Amino acid sequence: MKILIIYRHYWPDTPPLGSMLRTLAEHLAGRGHRVYVVTGQPSYQGRQGETLPKREFKGGVRIIRLPLLRETGGFLRRLLNVVLFESAVLSYAARHRFNLVWTNTLPPIVGGLYGALSARGSGARFLYHVQDIYPEVWRYASGETPGALKRFWIRLLASVDSWTCRRSAAVVVLSDDMMRTIADRGGNGAVAFHVVNNFVQAELSGDEPPPPRDDAIFRLVFSGNLGRFQNLDLLVEAMALIRPDEGITLQFIGSGVAEDKLRETVTRRGLAHVGFTPRLPSNEAFRLTRAADLGVISLVPDMHRVSYPSKLMTYMAAGLPVLALMETDSALAHYLDDNDAGIAVQGDAAAVAAAIRAARDRFAADQGLKPRIAALAERDFGRKAACERWTHLIDTFVSD
Repeated sequence: MKILIIYRHYWPDTPPLGSMLRTLAEHLAGRGHRVYVVTGQPSYQGRQGETLPKREFKGGVRIIRLPLLRETGGFLRRLLNVVLFESAVLSYAARHRFNLVWTNTLPPIVGGLYGALSARGSGARFLYHVQDIYPEVWRYASGETPGALKRFWIRLLASVDSWTCRRSAAVVVLSDDMMRTIADRGGNGAVAFHVVNNFVQAELSGDEPPPPRDDAIFRLVFSGNLGRFQNLDLLVEAMALIRPDEGITLQFIGSGVAEDKLRETVTRRGLAHVGFTPRLPSNEAFRLTRAADLGVISLVPDMHRVSYPSKLMTYMAAGLPVLALMETDSALAHYLDDNDAGIAVQGDAAAVAAAIRAARDRFAADQGLKPRIAALAERDFGRKAACERWTHLIDTFVSD
């Protein structure tokens, strides 16, 4: 089968999705499919990498890199690049015939819409890979009740994305919660949903030993973007209720728009058992994560309906159980409970502090915990298992 994958930041660009798509593309090519990737030059988050060939055959995959503007001029130039890239993709697909066109939700709304149009122009079926559900992400991330104008735009953009979903031969989501969110929009009852989660990246391995430990401290880690919709103020307030002599610490690894406020709160409250490590390369961050005892996931209310935190699989690959600050009826909470892989807690700072202490009492003395959690990660989020799930899905298009 001839497959076109569309993603502007394909490997060796640096976002995790770019590496994941490389793994899947090369796996499918190895199974005899003709796989094409249309992408741009490495430029994720405005970082211009080495200029690569416009046409390249690598790992059995044909890579086409489209020329774009250097993103040094702010929002308007980024917007222009979106238009240039998606228009060029539409033109490329119309000039070639494919059996399957595959794209994702980046850029929001536009990526899926142009993917569906490109599939139609190429005479192909369309696979929509939903990493996050827009525009609902914007609604829940704000934490505010939207006004009349914002509600209008959310409804309009949601109707556009629903049109994209209905034109898809398959809509791949990361959780049952996400599937229900799209289905509940209305008119999407006939959409062919498939729940296929992301997987642990190849760069995250246990080859490098974690830093040595010689104490009985129970270490919490939050690794990743310190953003607004992660509700990290609640986590810090919970740590303020835990006395330093209780032997529990929290380390943030990463940076983001919420970092300055979090640091100010930690300093003002004198929380010596809360620390910060700047953003690190993924392999080094993973090495430090492996030295912890509990990984923390935190989301603002309702965010689980439109997103699924990839740090779950990163923590578990490091052998860590997980403390999830989110709704206890979410798919992620059920996964933790069903597999004895962590605790989900919903409530105020006192409830979170109590859950942290409960996690310490439950997990600290379990000598076989880390190998068991790592084995769970390999079973449910390993690259081999993920490739098998994707192979099964792609094979349904061949047999139809």
